[in-house]
Amino acid sequence: MNSPKQLESLHRGLSRDILNHVTEALQDSSSVERLTHPVLRFEVFLEDANDGGEGDRDNGGVVTPASRKPLVSRLLDLSGIIAPASPRQDRASSPRVRAGAGESSASPTVPEHPPPSPTLCASYSPTSSSASLSEGNGARKVTSRLRPARADITVVDSIDSQRQMQVPARSFPKRAKVDNEAAATLQEASLDKFIVGIWEQIHGGINLDPQSMLDQWQAAASAGATANASRISNTTGCTPGFSHFPPMAGPIEASGLFNQSNSFCRRITQASRTCRSIEVIVQARWIEHFESYVNLVASSNPSMSIKKCRKAVLLEACKDFGWTEKEMRNRMRIWSGYKEIKDAGGWVAIVFAGIGIYRFCKYRIGFDAESMQSLQALRPRMEVAADTLHPNWRRLLAIVSESSEPRYTGHPHDWVVFPCGSDPVPLRSTYLSRDPLFSFEHLDESVIDVRVWGGDDPRWVPPPIAMACFKAAFTCRSCGQEQSDDPKLNACYCFPSLFGGPRAVNPVQVFRTSNGRNNGLQALAPFDRGTAIGEFVGLVTNDLQDVDVLSSSTGSRTYQIWQGKQGNYTRFVNHSCRPNAQFQSFVWMSIERIVLVSKGISAGQEITVDYSENYWRGLDKECLCGENSCRYRTGGL
Repeated sequence: MNSPKQLESLHRGLSRDILNHVTEALQDSSSVERLTHPVLRFEVFLEDANDGGEGDRDNGGVVTPASRKPLVSRLLDLSGIIAPASPRQDRASSPRVRAGAGESSASPTVPEHPPPSPTLCASYSPTSSSASLSEGNGARKVTSRLRPARADITVVDSIDSQRQMQVPARSFPKRAKVDNEAAATLQEASLDKFIVGIWEQIHGGINLDPQSMLDQWQAAASAGATANASRISNTTGCTPGFSHFPPMAGPIEASGLFNQSNSFCRRITQASRTCRSIEVIVQARWIEHFESYVNLVASSNPSMSIKKCRKAVLLEACKDFGWTEKEMRNRMRIWSGYKEIKDAGGWVAIVFAGIGIYRFCKYRIGFDAESMQSLQALRPRMEVAADTLHPNWRRLLAIVSESSEPRYTGHPHDWVVFPCGSDPVPLRSTYLSRDPLFSFEHLDESVIDVRVWGGDDPRWVPPPIAMACFKAAFTCRSCGQEQSDDPKLNACYCFPSLFGGPRAVNPVQVFRTSNGRNNGLQALAPFDRGTAIGEFVGLVTNDLQDVDVLSSSTGSRTYQIWQGKQGNYTRFVNHSCRPNAQFQSFVWMSIERIVLVSKGISAGQEITVDYSENYWRGLDKECLCGENSCRYRTGGL
């Protein structure tokens, strides 16, 4: 903090937040008048806000930092600033002291508070005008000062009843000082929102297969023709397959009709989303055709400037579209944004952008060369996620004569991406140097090692109520609500993305670290505090040695979850001495699950956990987390 602006801003902040409050407190405090030699003690401690509440608590209930070593310790003599009690009051409350040689009081006056210790008061030196004891006779010197007269204080008798609100003496609200140079709160940039929107669309439940869209329209057309042929007298004008809901239908019939309407509406919504993607693809390609045609006209007419050629081509386009020149220019500006995004992030960036791409290209906030470079570095990562989660999305590109074959196949986490934008590599290739026979199977649920447990599941936890075993009812131990795999019956929403319904595809990706930790797990979208990132699944076994396992116990039985050959993306979560996630035990339908829970993770951050001291104890390995609070820089304990 060496710049003058930072020092000035710090000075204003201290004056506004500390000094003004201390001054007001001293003016309102009546205890100052009772002190014969008032001294104000300053002790400044520098702490980490995340470690609040971990200090020591004294007998008075005041929390002090655990280090008890102040950054600054100073004393300010207030006797020259705040006048002591008047001499009249001193003479009335204390023995008279006669001035004269060889005469003094029987004993010097002892101050109410002892002087500070020499250790903490090394920087304190009283001024010449402060009250002090005479070295010769011990008499206190009294210095006359001007001070404002104190008004008579009216004492109000206390009221017996409680809950009486009182207006303080200084009740007029003070307006906060305007600090024009104060740092504003950081808001998420438009590019970051745009990128997060792409990741959410890729990992969402949309279907961008054009074949399903065509099948839907053909089915609707054939159904409409059949309905018109069989019911010519139908004058309702309703779309076939989506007519009015019958009010007198029975429960079974109503349920079937409602399910049909859900399916029909879902297909139409997905078809509309697919059409929107096709629209953006065609508009981005049209801009390329426009620029190519302008260059062709310019080369054919060397006497015309490029500006006039562009104007002529624009007017020709206005005639074909039937739009005014202003409307055409406004649309072309947005379509040009589509093309720029396509050039940087590829077709995947505009296909999965959603409705946010229109606003981003219209207002162009943060739409610069640096943003396009950041988007270009994410292009391979987006293509990996899109090709593996939506294998048919490239079929939409056939309308602009682009290849429809996916570049990446398999599971989304079979590929390791690079933050720099290099081409992804297969997961197996990153472990061949350690294990030439490496293979990894991605699981959705843990597998029980039958050689150890047979047909038993060591994660089983008996319900708290014995009658629940006979009723086949499961109650959540956290929220107390009923648990069920049927969404209609489930009432527990502790981790809705994992249990009680279809599992969501969390936006995470395996990436290559740059500091020797091999692979890691990165969050592509933000995870709020308390949100489940995933379940730690693998082979449920026991008694494994010298391999990385997660140990847990249910009652008297201890088990291990090993992810060496089987598991999911939680296998790639690295250790950190300052993690942003944690493993949490959660009982779902009497089976203990280990859930990876976020502590608050932003988009683009690496997901880390604390492996615990049991993992590092006696381990000949050095921690590479790079945190200032690292506990295992020199290996295990």
